[in-house]
Formats: sequence, structure tokens, C-alpha cells
Amino acid sequence: MLKSKEKTNMAEAANTIREKIDPNGTLPDVSFVRDPSKRDNERGTRLGESNLIMSGDTQIGTASVNRDLKTNEAWFNGVEIADPNYKGKGYGTAAYLHAIEQAHDRGETFRTHDYTFSQEAAGVWQRFVDVGIAEVVEPIELITIVGSTDGPRFVGHIQAPPPESHT
Repeated sequence: MLKSKEKTNMAEAANTIREKIDPNGTLPDVSFVRDPSKRDNERGTRLGESNLIMSGDTQIGTASVNRDLKTNEAWFNGVEIADPNYKGKGYGTAAYLHAIEQAHDRGETFRTHDYTFSQEAAGVWQRFVDVGIAEVVEPIELITIVGSTDGPRFVGHIQAPPPESHT
């Protein structure tokens, strides 16, 4: 159980992260709600959670979050803003920020996916690096996947470790 002082430090760290990425408070509010149509997947120390990305009462996308309890890491195994009316308006960045805050609340590092990620995800991660809430472990590189119709794909390793109070 976390002590009151630790909870206060976590809340202050979360505010600092949010202030760094959204100093003017312009990102939309999003939350995750477990997808009732899917079961969470548990394999040993790995958990997979299927979530609906919500803005108020409106579902705007989906996010699959994987967690490794052994390494204390979390990452998206798929995130999509499905409704075109919400694309390009900060909802994706807000979903990443929400996922980072949830991971940090659990003392976990939030990181890039193990395999590849989209151009949009690479842009979000680069923005997080630029403002100092994430760090580059391996630089992002564009790769070519023969036969892929998913558009440009990237590899690399960027992570947003939890605040110092968790270590």
C-alpha cells in the first residue's frame, strides 16, 4: 500500500508530465474503459488488456495495453482512433499520455511496442522525447516491410520511466 507522501509525489509527477506535454491544457480528456466484448489475456507474467478509448460518453477508439509484471513495463499492442472526426485533434497523444500516467501510477515504465509502430506513434514518441518525459534507448528508424499495406513502419525503443519516487 502506498503511503500518503508517495501518493502526493506521484500526483505531482503526473501533473509535471501533463504540463510538459500540454502546457496550455489543450489536449482533450480521454479515459480507458475495459472493452466488455473482449477478455483480458494473461500469460504467465504478461497481461493484455483491451480498452475502449472514451471522450466523455463517446467511444473514439480502442487501445490494447500489454503489461509485463516481471519487468514492470507496459506498452500499447495496438491503439487506434477509429472515428475520423477525432483524428488529428490530439486524441491519440491524449491516449498515450493517459496510458503513461496509468503505468506510472503502478510504478511501471511505459515504452514503445516490441516490434513495429506507425508513423503517428513515432511522432507522439518523438514529441515526448522532445519535452523530456521519455528517453531514447534505441533511435527510431523507418523500415520497409515487403507486402505491407499499413503504411510506413518504424522500429526503435523509447520509454517513459516512472518518476524517481517509484525506484
